[in-house]
Amino acid sequence: MDWERTVGGYALVTGAVTLVIWVLTVERGPVMEPRTDPFALFASLVLGGLTGVSLLVAGVGLVRRQLWARPLSLVAFGLLFAGVIDSAGYYAGVGRVGVVVALFVVCLATLAALGWSLLDARNRARRSAW
Repeated sequence: MDWERTVGGYALVTGAVTLVIWVLTVERGPVMEPRTDPFALFASLVLGGLTGVSLLVAGVGLVRRQLWARPLSLVAFGLLFAGVIDSAGYYAGVGRVGVVVALFVVCLATLAALGWSLLDARNRARRSAW
């Protein structure tokens, strides 16, 4: 199995879904009340936009086997992990258990992708030292 392309495909799919959710949130209005905490809403939107774009760029780079995509994928998956944890906390607070379970699955898949990226980078560094 070609793990680099598999992780790249995961990055492309999650990046596209993240941007679609981001666009729908901006277009249809915020999920949370902007008057109660406008900074949290702004930070959430910026995090979602950066996460989606970085995942798409890293995904394209991983599928094309570009060297620059590996460090970018670490940043992108780290942003995704932070965003998923943040979103899961919000949805748990409002009682949306199904969404929390789905985000937990995304969290596990993201940890697997991060683990692959870290282990593969370590193994490549070890092989290049020979």
